[in-house]
Amino acid sequence: MNLPIKYRPIRFDRVVGQSVAVEIAKASLLQSPLQTTFLFVGASGSGKTTLARIMARSLNCTNRQGVEPCNQCDSCQAHLKDNHLAISEINGADKTGVDDVRDIIEKCQLHTLDSKYRVLIIDECHQMSKPAQNAMLKLLEDPPIDTVFLLCTTEEDKLLETIRSRARILRFQTVARDLVAGYLMNIAHHEQIPLTEAEAYRIYEYNQGSIRRCLQTLGTVSQRVTVEDLCPQIAEAKLQTLLLAFEARDYLSIDRTLQELIGDRFYPKHILSALVDYTIAMMTRADTSRNFIVNADKILAVLIPATNKLGSGNNAQTSCRLILYEAAIAWQPMAADRLANQVSDELNQLDRTQVPTSEQLQAQYAPAPMQPQPYQVQIPIPVQLQPEQYVHGQGNRHSVNSYPPQNGGYQNGVQVNQQLPTYQNIHNNGVYQLPIQ
Repeated sequence: MNLPIKYRPIRFDRVVGQSVAVEIAKASLLQSPLQTTFLFVGASGSGKTTLARIMARSLNCTNRQGVEPCNQCDSCQAHLKDNHLAISEINGADKTGVDDVRDIIEKCQLHTLDSKYRVLIIDECHQMSKPAQNAMLKLLEDPPIDTVFLLCTTEEDKLLETIRSRARILRFQTVARDLVAGYLMNIAHHEQIPLTEAEAYRIYEYNQGSIRRCLQTLGTVSQRVTVEDLCPQIAEAKLQTLLLAFEARDYLSIDRTLQELIGDRFYPKHILSALVDYTIAMMTRADTSRNFIVNADKILAVLIPATNKLGSGNNAQTSCRLILYEAAIAWQPMAADRLANQVSDELNQLDRTQVPTSEQLQAQYAPAPMQPQPYQVQIPIPVQLQPEQYVHGQGNRHSVNSYPPQNGGYQNGVQVNQQLPTYQNIHNNGVYQLPIQ
């Protein structure tokens, strides 16, 4: 059962979850002069080509109601049957050379009498080579009369900036989880497919929000083929084992876990995608350590590019194993951070009831009050000189000479053997010789 084709929207109001892009498209159709180049940017299966087909049908509809195509006139019916002469759909992955662009230019020169516009829908235009894009640029700068280009891409950055600057960009967002689940439940009810709400959410998660792939999965569900068979989920314990093996660089554990997942019918690309999603989910948790965040960023730099390049051939399992080994090498444990995390964990495990309050801490470490002390006057005691020392001076400087000169000598201009006046000390009744007359 080909549900994506059967339930493909043919009107603007039937497009699911892309209200902004739809409103831009409807407003552009009412403008005069008409924009000649549109660029649809979004993930695979988000509705880019579907909206481009509705716009192309609306441009040439002979019985258009506002901006909605009638889907009943000859032009609309011809396009719905894929045999419209003025509307061409080109796969950019096949038209990668300059010669292919020349064929596109020749198609632009052909017009039909019953169509108002010549419309070219170029899907996956980012896969065109740089020379082909440069040749296409000249066509976009000076387009033929009544020619409209609708470019669809999943990788906007691979297009030339000059092409993007000349186009009106319509960005397609990932459709909300609840909206897609309700859409799947509605289709399952009409098609009499057994589906529960939990299974609808599981289909959404497995297909990463792509409506086309969700419908393809839903069309495969039957009494014998369940959603669990079509959308297997890797247990978180397996993913945790891989992360622990990265930290310990346990290559044997990595190989054993990979073999178990392969035995459970998981594809290598699915294993890497699940590991990337789980690692990102762990990084967003509040209790995740800084050491894990730093190393998770390193292994994601290895896993994400490798997941996009990993195919499904015979060497996919070997390539997946080597990618996991490279991720283990990229993991660099930090001793300081690990010690800090261990101390933090130990502190968190303490009984919070035993921790003293701030009032108890203030009472415990508050300084003792100072007691008033009686004021005591310190009376200085005069300096007492030994009787046998002689004091001499010169100007305002005085010094003590413990070794007096011989009798009759002079010391600093003073005759030391002369009789000097005495001074009576009232404290100890000692007699001292004055240094100056």
